[in-house]
Amino acid sequence: MNTTIRTAAIAFAAMSLATVAACSSSTETSPTTSPTATPTASATKVGGMTECTEIEVSDAINHALQEGGSELISLDKLDCADGWAVAQITSGSGTSDSEIGDVEVLEAEGQFWVVQDRDKVCGTTMDNPTTAPADATIPASLWQAGCTTS
Repeated sequence: MNTTIRTAAIAFAAMSLATVAACSSSTETSPTTSPTATPTASATKVGGMTECTEIEVSDAINHALQEGGSELISLDKLDCADGWAVAQITSGSGTSDSEIGDVEVLEAEGQFWVVQDRDKVCGTTMDNPTTAPADATIPASLWQAGCTTS
């Protein structure tokens, strides 16, 4: 086999493996997104193989909520930047009177999105916040949406 064909075969095999790894399935069900949802995120790669998509972020949020006895009802808005995501969500325990709106902040860690404690990643609380404080770890572009709303 000549060098050009062997190099092309190796490149094709590597791309095929990467595609299979990126397309692995999950047994968890994803919540439905409300018809009024306005996700502004794109499916760009961040933090390794993790993508900022409604499905991947919803799965991480739903897993965290289920540990507390609640579930994700809808992901209403999604913004992503620099390996971080801010999701405006509706969650509850299964009845319409238990539904609440909330904001979740997530950070990409390798192949996974991890829900973060907003008190830790938003930095020092300020009386009249307009810009991210110097000690915030969330990107400044997401700070307003992730840290000044509830």
